[in-house]
Amino acid sequence: MKRLTVKQQAILSFIRVYRARAGAAPTVREIGAAFGIRSTNGVVDHLKALEHKGRLKRIGTMPRGIEVIDNLRIRFSGTVS
Repeated sequence: MKRLTVKQQAILSFIRVYRARAGAAPTVREIGAAFGIRSTNGVVDHLKALEHKGRLKRIGTMPRGIEVIDNLRIRFSGTVS
């Protein structure tokens, strides 16, 4: 799995926390406001990178259509890391 930048990790964490609290994913504008990104295209670029790295999936053009993909690495010893 490809490594995330610091900002990508922060955005992914924000999406997880937001979803847990609100019951839905944040909009692109809400993500931008949280990170001081004024351009929606800037946020979309981060989301595309996260999707390319296998960390989330965008669902069409739905405003809150962001699904986090949790890939846990399982060691041969049977423990989850």
